[in-house]
Amino acid sequence: MEIKRDNYFENAKSFFLGADQEELISKLGLRVDGDYIYLRVMDVQYRISRKYGDLQRSQDGVNYTDEKSHDAALSIFDYLTWSKNDRKLSGEFVSLKGLGFNSHTYLFEGSGGIYERGGAIFSGQSEKLIKILNRFDGKRMNSADISSIFEVFDGFPIYFQFWEGDDEYKPRIFFLWDANSAQYIHLETTFYLLNMVLHRMTELFEEE
Repeated sequence: MEIKRDNYFENAKSFFLGADQEELISKLGLRVDGDYIYLRVMDVQYRISRKYGDLQRSQDGVNYTDEKSHDAALSIFDYLTWSKNDRKLSGEFVSLKGLGFNSHTYLFEGSGGIYERGGAIFSGQSEKLIKILNRFDGKRMNSADISSIFEVFDGFPIYFQFWEGDDEYKPRIFFLWDANSAQYIHLETTFYLLNMVLHRMTELFEEE
């Protein structure tokens, strides 16, 4: 299956290919060789073709396969090209609404949205969920039933929360963002980034 391509994807890839790659490498402290730029995304090693913009992923840092995820591609390209040279985390975690981003709320909070889908996946599986968060080197927190702060990209954390369901409420997940997240990615990219995160968590969940 080829990666889904649309104007957003093509624009993101074009920004990367047209960018000063030496500047990207320097500002993010990325490893590089003649053909590829390398970066870590959660527990996965990625490399991006400097000439063509193709993405590949690896579990062991040696054997790579093509990345087919539209969400991963958009998230990675946006992080590489949008991150500011003077970016700085605030240390304060807020909701997307707290960031002033109110668009597409139904995609996150609505019926069948990311938060509900994630809750259904992890419901009744606390031990497996904790193992996954530990794999991300997450910092356990005391909010919700299970919660953790972990880095999606080096130096860019998100705050994951999970609530088990009961007779009144469905199980759900929730994500909080550093108040300066817009210095790292476009806020519109949060939807794709959370899909990427949930997809990786689901992969690991199925391996347990």
